[in-house]
Amino acid sequence: MKNIAILIPSFNNEDTIGDTLESIQSQNEWITKISTVYLADDCSSDRTIALAKISWKSEIPLHVYQGEQNVGQWNNVNRAINFIKETVDWILILHSDDIAKSNWLEMILSRIESCSENVGSICSSWDDLMPDGSVEPGEDNPSKQIEVIEANDNSIKGTLLTGCWWHISGCAIRLKIFEDCGYFNQKFPYQADWEWLLRSLKSGWAVEYIPRTLILYRRNPGSVSSKAFQTHQDIREFLKIIPNYINFLESSDIVHIHIQRSQFIVRRTVKSLITLNMERFLQSFHVLFMLLVSLKECHKQSKLDRQRSLPVQ
Repeated sequence: MKNIAILIPSFNNEDTIGDTLESIQSQNEWITKISTVYLADDCSSDRTIALAKISWKSEIPLHVYQGEQNVGQWNNVNRAINFIKETVDWILILHSDDIAKSNWLEMILSRIESCSENVGSICSSWDDLMPDGSVEPGEDNPSKQIEVIEANDNSIKGTLLTGCWWHISGCAIRLKIFEDCGYFNQKFPYQADWEWLLRSLKSGWAVEYIPRTLILYRRNPGSVSSKAFQTHQDIREFLKIIPNYINFLESSDIVHIHIQRSQFIVRRTVKSLITLNMERFLQSFHVLFMLLVSLKECHKQSKLDRQRSLPVQ
């Protein structure tokens, strides 16, 4: 029998942790199939831990793991995984400001029991819960079959071209996968999930995608994603990740993804002018120059890789 735990990374989430824990406790009989719920707190300075303990009424134990120092969102997850890896086969990650829908555990646990041994993670679609309380729906299609994204060159190429289609909040991860492809990389605060997904596919682990919206993902103007757009951190991290996967792309693909990011920068440049954000405006030109240099270097590397792969005459 598989040992399955829920991992909730948190940091100063006193306003949302109650709703998150209540959504887990509302999973009917499926909650009884979970061994432990772990709250991995990254040294919150508010009442996150106290309110979590008050909110938790289930017979399933809630174990609070508080690090001795703040290490950032990805290292906080890594630290918790390292702490529980010897006793758990699968973890379900739910961020402490997100809400699990009533069928979350049923769908995810059913797939854990049915998936093949080469499936390293299981993810789903989600709805966006906006700051004003409105909901922007994701893909929710009960008639659509669950998709298995096999670990091959095509899936890696597709992930390079489309970005991170894998959503960590609400997902399930087989703990064995971390032995093969390592943990999340804190050097990429915005794109650590995308970089880890690429590594896991490259290491031979498939992914299952459930075309149902199983969680409400809370959009926060102060989130890492929002801040990354302001400083172009997402583009900067892309420039560090992409050289490691050039051999999976054609020359036209390399041009495409660089032009795509350049278009992002141009739109942000215009917006920074409209809002008179001159610091962001100047940063835009610097990042645009970095994209042009990267395009040249990636083409050079791609050409060298192809020359090496040619048979010796």
